Amino acid sequence: MAKEIGYYSPELAKRIKDNALAWEKERQATQPIFRQTTPNPVYVYNASAHQIPRFGCMQMVGTQVIDGETFIKVDRPFDFTDSVMGPFLLNDMEAIESNEIGMAQFGPVFRAVSDGGTYSVGTRLGPVASSFELGKGPLFTYIGDDDFDDDVIKVVPCETPLLAIATSGGIGANTSGTVTSKAPASGNWTAGSVTYTAWNPTGVAIASNALCLIYPVDAKWVALELC
Repeated sequence: MAKEIGYYSPELAKRIKDNALAWEKERQATQPIFRQTTPNPVYVYNASAHQIPRFGCMQMVGTQVIDGETFIKVDRPFDFTDSVMGPFLLNDMEAIESNEIGMAQFGPVFRAVSDGGTYSVGTRLGPVASSFELGKGPLFTYIGDDDFDDDVIKVVPCETPLLAIATSGGIGANTSGTVTSKAPASGNWTAGSVTYTAWNPTGVAIASNALCLIYPVDAKWVALELC
């Protein structure tokens, strides 16, 4: 597929940045302070054994120093080797081979690869296990499809909780279950239709049809029953 207008590779972006820095160092006269309008490129190092597809979701797991330069080290979700679940980035327009360098998107509106599901605007999406795709879960909000390619969507970051109802079976202690998120309204919330998988990390079961708040914790929904 043809590259979009304005596309540049990670290598070209690095050259432009290095040349700009060298030019600025050579200038002797004091220059006026200019507002920076374009953020610095977000360079990443693919530490996984897999090719990261364009717009793929990547988990940050640390940093990698190559030839004296520090890059963000990323892996395929989910990497549980650290004590804390690292945050996530979305790859730019070029696939990144294993042990190679690439770039992440700036945002705040991102392109992402979906798991092929059909979603309504406002549905929360998150990383799919053993994949670079997004499916139903926390950390992003779906705002629409993108015409770049099949299963490419537009999302924005979002980590706010949701009001939800547990299903008729409730959620057992220390296990997961299904909840249905309530829909916003001009007054109180109304019945919704979007379901999510949520975890009950406590030793007490969540009752059938109980009102819950679900929070994003380590890229999972955690359900707490409201009394």
